[in-house]
Amino acid sequence: MTFRQDHDRKRFSTMLSMPLMPLRLLAPLGCAIMLSLATPLVLAQTGGIDIMASNENNSPLADVSITVQSRGGELVQVRTDASGAAAAANLEPGLYRVTGELEGFLSVVEPSLRVVRDKTVRLELRLRAIDAPTGNGAIEEVVVVASATRGDQFGAASTTFLDREHLRSAAGSGGDVLRALDGLPGLVSTGEFANFTVRGRGPRDNLILIDDFPYSQVVHFERSLGEQDDISGGGRFSIFAPTLIEGAEFSPGGWGASYGGRNGSLLKLNVAKGNPSPSASLRLDPRGLEVIYDGPSSFDEDTSMIFTARQFDFGRLFNLFGNSRRGSPKMTDVIVKTHTKLDASNELELLLLHTPESGEDLLIDMLEEAEFEERSLIDQEQDSSLLGFTWRHSLNQGGEWTNRVYVRETARLSEESEAFYDSVPAVIPEAEVSVLEDILTIQEDESEIGWRSDLTLLNDWGSFSAGARISSLDLDYRTALADDWIRYQFDSGAPRSGPAQKYVVLTPDQINAQFARSETQYAAYVEQIIEVGRWDFRTGLRYDRDGFSDAGYVSPRLSANYAFSPTTRLSLTAGSFHQSPRFLDRAADPENFGLANERTDHLSIGINRQFRNNWNVLVEAYYQRLPDLVTDRDSATGLATNLGEGTSHGLDVVVDRQFEDGWSMNLVYSYNDAKLNDNDGSPEYDADFNYKHLFSAGMNWEINERWRLAGRWKYATGRPRSDFIVHENVLAAIGGPLRFSQEFISNNTLRWEDFHRLNLRLDYRRPVGSFDLVAYFDVLNVYGSSTTDEREFVSHTGELLNDDGEILPLIGVTFERTW
Repeated sequence: MTFRQDHDRKRFSTMLSMPLMPLRLLAPLGCAIMLSLATPLVLAQTGGIDIMASNENNSPLADVSITVQSRGGELVQVRTDASGAAAAANLEPGLYRVTGELEGFLSVVEPSLRVVRDKTVRLELRLRAIDAPTGNGAIEEVVVVASATRGDQFGAASTTFLDREHLRSAAGSGGDVLRALDGLPGLVSTGEFANFTVRGRGPRDNLILIDDFPYSQVVHFERSLGEQDDISGGGRFSIFAPTLIEGAEFSPGGWGASYGGRNGSLLKLNVAKGNPSPSASLRLDPRGLEVIYDGPSSFDEDTSMIFTARQFDFGRLFNLFGNSRRGSPKMTDVIVKTHTKLDASNELELLLLHTPESGEDLLIDMLEEAEFEERSLIDQEQDSSLLGFTWRHSLNQGGEWTNRVYVRETARLSEESEAFYDSVPAVIPEAEVSVLEDILTIQEDESEIGWRSDLTLLNDWGSFSAGARISSLDLDYRTALADDWIRYQFDSGAPRSGPAQKYVVLTPDQINAQFARSETQYAAYVEQIIEVGRWDFRTGLRYDRDGFSDAGYVSPRLSANYAFSPTTRLSLTAGSFHQSPRFLDRAADPENFGLANERTDHLSIGINRQFRNNWNVLVEAYYQRLPDLVTDRDSATGLATNLGEGTSHGLDVVVDRQFEDGWSMNLVYSYNDAKLNDNDGSPEYDADFNYKHLFSAGMNWEINERWRLAGRWKYATGRPRSDFIVHENVLAAIGGPLRFSQEFISNNTLRWEDFHRLNLRLDYRRPVGSFDLVAYFDVLNVYGSSTTDEREFVSHTGELLNDDGEILPLIGVTFERTW
């Protein structure tokens, strides 16, 4: 069990409950875009769709019949040319169903595509070849939903793709991509944080890639200091605007050899390419504003770009509404992506991310809290950036060679102070409060330069892939404790002077550490896909060389799929995955510098069945063996070993009703049993994020072309927790003030209460003069259930405070203009 500290829990969720009111647009960029949008233009009243059809290997398909059908039943039919391109023009604004058909391929449909006036939108349709006959030798009439064709067809049946429309309109997302993932197999998200757990693993066990670039700072306000739930991997907001991500591909296990580094799940976020038609938008939010440009670049006719910039200042919002809240958190996101078609065989992309943030707890705000439960002040600043280039070269007969070069930097400084106030009058003058300034400081600096290369070639068996990854990392992690520090939450095994001491004293010689190293990391993989009749097999082998643990790791991967018919697929996956310990864990003590990578041995079997064209059922069982786990040997000092081990097994069931006749539905049940053993003499225990049972139900109803209603209800059994006892007046022996302490006497032997909540969302769009008005009203936690299973211990009263649930209405208004 990790050591837990008595200090502030900053509840950013309260920020979200503010009602919308007019904001003064002080940013010059915002004013400039508003002026640009307000310029009178003669707008067309129709839009269009640019369609690109390709096969599984991303090779263009000619002569594909494209049918574009409006909600009113009007049809437009076109065919793709030799480059796989087709265009449907002069379409009335609204929602359309787009179907692609070609002999020898399964038909594919995009069920709900929005056309906006005077705007041409891109649509990629990937058709799958029919290579397996049905039992009677005839080909079934099957229509595959477009999102189902974009996942990893040679991997586990549970691999899922979520498109742009789903991500920006999911109930409970509040305009946040990572909050829009509910409904995926094995995934649990409480909604309080912009994070998720998968099949009993923690939030930091998920491998998240942006356009296949590694960037760990995908969330804002993730704390290195704070309450246990604050430091266990939960940031409050993702860095992405609602419309920025084109699609998200998710796998809860069993992915191919080209990916490694995390063992929980794989999430690939693809940043959208610029549209053929230029458009700009301004989104107003109670926290700040956001501007987006999407369209051709002004410097090259073959280059498109998408640009977004947003800035949220929550401290200004608190002052504006006169609410007593702690802190002054600020965040900024600047994201740019360009895409250049150099010629028929070469593409070049640039991706720039700049996502700084800062936050400071204010003593005067703390003193205004009615219950005086907070004692710690956290000041944290972070500056993160990434610059990446991608070059894709199409080879003959459908092969491809992709190279990515990137540089990223992150600098985070976290400082914790403690305020001392021993009486609770109506008002305590700030000047009379003693503050222990910057008692604990953590510095986390990372810089990385990397190259990633992937080659795919078609051959007589199927296709062959190989790749390499090389990166140079410079790290400087430091932990500094200024003086001896009494802590009032501790494990029974924490070091103390004797059994009569019912608290823990941290000392600089225990805590202070520095981890400053530069290492080169290597990885290489090979993979072969073999297609034999109704079977396809993917065999792969990956090798990682970790300079920090001075060891090499071999990861075999295997998957097999059997097609009973074009609508029914059986999948089996097996393989080993290796996960590097967190650098902050390595930096906690010099004895941790050489920690080895954790390993997961994974096995799954699943079946996927599509019926009636728009219904899909997934059932997948899995088993994982978890050796070499990093465990805390000493919860007070941070000493760790690789002695831990465990197992995780479970079942995921997903029923999807894809969009048709104006509505869609998603039902999920997940069972997980994850057990761990630290091999230190203590018994086996449930993993921290073992939600044994999860049930989630979501529905989306397009009322008409302007209104859309969505809802999701989710329920999960409570997380494991440790038993404890509370000690009174623990400082009496040294003549200190009245203080209580919390001693944990077991490890995850009990459970918190079950979790449940309901989210509802209403989206609206209509033209207003020369603009399109886009608005949403997203109500999180409709009936106000508790949003967390943690209880906050108050050392000067001995109480454990419940987090009462709040209803969180979110409002966002966007003005769009296309020309």
